[in-house]
Amino acid sequence: MKLQVAIDRKSLAETTKLVQLLDGKADIIEFGTSLVKDFGMQSLQKISNKIKESQILYDIKTYDEGAYEFESGFNYGADYLTVIGSASEKTIALCNDQTSNKKKMMIDLTDVPAAQVAKIAGYSQAIYLIHHNNDSSTKQDLIQMVEQFHQNHPNIENLAVAGGIDLKAAQKLRQQELVDIIVVGGAITQAVAPLNELQKFIRVIKGH
Repeated sequence: MKLQVAIDRKSLAETTKLVQLLDGKADIIEFGTSLVKDFGMQSLQKISNKIKESQILYDIKTYDEGAYEFESGFNYGADYLTVIGSASEKTIALCNDQTSNKKKMMIDLTDVPAAQVAKIAGYSQAIYLIHHNNDSSTKQDLIQMVEQFHQNHPNIENLAVAGGIDLKAAQKLRQQELVDIIVVGGAITQAVAPLNELQKFIRVIKGH
């Protein structure tokens, strides 16, 4: 199981400090959508170039221009890029066409109905991200979400999960053994002592 740490709503200086802290400890360092929109991938590449051990994800949330955005994102140093699961099947296919064996497409399934998921379930190398909508006023049991998704789509094997994950949820997800990547954001990056929280998550997720 991999730990992905998402950096969002930070300055470039704050992002640089977090990257230095996370490199080699988090399996994947995510440059969140807010960073991509605020600063652009060209500016973020200057930071991501400093990453020596962890893999890099740009949360670009592609909805159109799939071929261009994925080619560009990989050229700017990403190992993973995200596409919205409610995008057209053609757009997702074009994103996949830009993805080599060494790169990964992550399909964000925020608010994507089961019928649409079934239509895009055939990408065996893709990561399917179960993601609770941050703007939703209701709380969602992520453990239940993952279990229900697995029941509805048993043939999808590569799963990630995100959305307000704390240590308790991370422990339950590890015990559930249905997801490959746990995405943690503010519980680490907004903490008073990010390194301490990072180490707690590593112990919970990886057992060391």
